[in-house]
Amino acid sequence: MGGGSGDLSPTGIPASPSSSSSESLPREFADYVPVSDGDSEGGCICDDPEVEALLYGSQFQHRSLREGKDLIRRYKPGYWIEGVGDTKAGDYLLPDTTTLLLVGPRGAGKSTLVNRITRVFDKDDDPFAPERAQVSYNSKSNGTSFIREYKIPRNSNGICICDTRSLSRNPEKDFKMLQRWMMKGISHGEMVTWDTDDDTKIKNLKSMGRQYSFLPCKTRKVNFVIFVVDGVSILRSIGSDKKGYMDMLRGTFMNPFLSFGDDKPAVVVTHGDRLSFQQRSQVQNELAETLAIPPQQIFDIPGSDDYETDIAVLDMLRYCIQHAEQNFSMKLKNLVEMHGRETLAEMMARLMGLDAVMDATIVFLCAVALLLRVSDNLL
Repeated sequence: MGGGSGDLSPTGIPASPSSSSSESLPREFADYVPVSDGDSEGGCICDDPEVEALLYGSQFQHRSLREGKDLIRRYKPGYWIEGVGDTKAGDYLLPDTTTLLLVGPRGAGKSTLVNRITRVFDKDDDPFAPERAQVSYNSKSNGTSFIREYKIPRNSNGICICDTRSLSRNPEKDFKMLQRWMMKGISHGEMVTWDTDDDTKIKNLKSMGRQYSFLPCKTRKVNFVIFVVDGVSILRSIGSDKKGYMDMLRGTFMNPFLSFGDDKPAVVVTHGDRLSFQQRSQVQNELAETLAIPPQQIFDIPGSDDYETDIAVLDMLRYCIQHAEQNFSMKLKNLVEMHGRETLAEMMARLMGLDAVMDATIVFLCAVALLLRVSDNLL
């Protein structure tokens, strides 16, 4: 595991180089002036490799980020099934929208994650757009008491992220709720109550829920799960006798209803902007060991607004979409045809096996008959 102490004091995270070419160069590069090269379009000749790395590095980052965004913007359900082997998107039951479900304990930062994901695309579409999800800043807040669905990007039908209420302190109640979501689907505006809610709170929630009763909310099947955890809480549990948080994470993550066969949820670590790089690495190592998953399944997405975080968001979305499409159901007709071909192949193999047995039997009987004839002649 990675090193690092349990000190949770905010640590400055160096910002990534800006991708904007209009910004001035740092002071140490002020004496270098790029010289245009007439033979190359938009190119320049720089005498110092550090200047060249700064200029071209920013251009590469900007291009990489733009390509990642375009990939998500173009996505439609079935987009990554087509052409993989002999599969066709038309052979599958494709949803209208690929639905990703956010699950996590209280304070994990699910609503903050929704806003952070949205921000990646709002930078291009509408830089002054307001935040979409209501974030809880204290323990007295109701938090997300209703399932809320958010299209990613805004006004897109490719991806839908569903924010849910935080898990309760009753694992049995949590598991029943998770089972219902995964088996029967989820709907925008669905109210979620826990045993710890008093009558006054439930009454207020029902009053708030009337705004959704007039909306034609569609029940959506969950295609993949994103498990959101708080990096600060994990760091506090490392080296401490209090393992309740990690035990709760492991118990929930291992819930069979959150997995599609052996395909377990993606894990997102939040609040990394309050930790040092070393502490963030330590948290990821602890999660990988506790949940028995590879590091590639864990995505560090802090609240900071920089290039690295944008790339982490896009990588996480791409990972979830790819795994969601692997779990799309085949159409019954194609499923029957596929099983029919498999059954026919098995029958042919069995018949070939029977032919081999029959050939061996005939050879054996011929050998016995030959022996009997030889014995008669000797007698």
